[in-house]
Amino acid sequence: MKQQLLFCALIGILTACQHESDIQPSTTSLASEAVGTYHTNFYLDPSYVALSPNQMPYVELKQESDSNVTLLLTKPYPSSQTKAISHVRLQRKSDGVELKVANTSIGTLQTDRVFTNSGMEKQGQLLRLSAQDGSISEFVGVKQ
Repeated sequence: MKQQLLFCALIGILTACQHESDIQPSTTSLASEAVGTYHTNFYLDPSYVALSPNQMPYVELKQESDSNVTLLLTKPYPSSQTKAISHVRLQRKSDGVELKVANTSIGTLQTDRVFTNSGMEKQGQLLRLSAQDGSISEFVGVKQ
């Protein structure tokens, strides 16, 4: 009986001492997490309630480097226009990512509750833009 107990203990110790793989740091950059297209809807911004989904503004973030992106704000209605802001620096904060141009904050990107076009609530990446200098207009959108 003692031999069986010792044998089981030995097997338990040997299996508990297996080599585990090291935790590797994430190889994705901050910019690669943020790149994508962000669309708004009238649940996110009620000022667009009279527009159809294809007339809503959207923002595209394109990667320049590990922490820089180019921001393209497109407004298809009433006339199609696109505003580009390059060298937008991304800086991680405790509650998400802050977007800065020349040390001025122009917006945030964070995981939050968002509303789809059909009004369903879900968890998603929410982009909020607002610049005090008037370089871009207010925008709230969810990553598609």
